Amino acid sequence: MAFLPRAFLLLLLAVVCIQLSGAVADGPDRCWCLNGVTKYVPREEIEEFSIFPKKSKCGNVEIILTLKPVNKASKAVQRCLSPDKKQGSNLQLCWSR
Repeated sequence: MAFLPRAFLLLLLAVVCIQLSGAVADGPDRCWCLNGVTKYVPREEIEEFSIFPKKSKCGNVEIILTLKPVNKASKAVQRCLSPDKKQGSNLQLCWSR
């Protein structure tokens, strides 16, 4: 039973890494996140996440969450998560493994 959550996390991490490999090279010359979300975002609401390291023109680590659509008519929403908060630290730790 514990295999399923681990397999899902590994699959999610692989998808994010593949997407991130192209996004970092083509990224903008500025910060994407001006203000990070400071409140906890439930894991069930997160579809995927991306972590962008500090860049030459952005001195911040940026964590971008893609939230699941609320209903079928709405689109997925992206939010920035503060890397200084507990959830941001946990995602960075998960990312670095």
